Amino acid sequence: MPDQAGITRSLNAIHNELEYLASSGALSPPQLQSIQAQLPQPNGNGQPSPYVDAKYVSGGNQFNPAWVAQQAQDPSNPAHPQHPKHHEWAKGLAQKFGNAAVYGAGATFGADVVNDVMRKF
Repeated sequence: MPDQAGITRSLNAIHNELEYLASSGALSPPQLQSIQAQLPQPNGNGQPSPYVDAKYVSGGNQFNPAWVAQQAQDPSNPAHPQHPKHHEWAKGLAQKFGNAAVYGAGATFGADVVNDVMRKF
């Protein structure tokens, strides 16, 4: 049986930290609302919120290697190696992968910190 008081305390701490990030400008109001909507609500049952941000449902933000390979065959597409703007396209793709790696590392680190804190209580 989960410790409801501990869950509520942790959720309140997370909400406070998110509010701080929003007030300092690190999170935009829509980002704050999206994150808060995905957190479990301190409603006594400790269940995660069923909310899922719509931009993640459609799959539009997922990398599709087959689609990129298909684009690379079209000479009019920047993904094609002979296209004049191929370098800019490749640089943008590399930036997206780099951002994803940094975000993933930060999320993992944050989850590890929260889990370590939770284990101590």
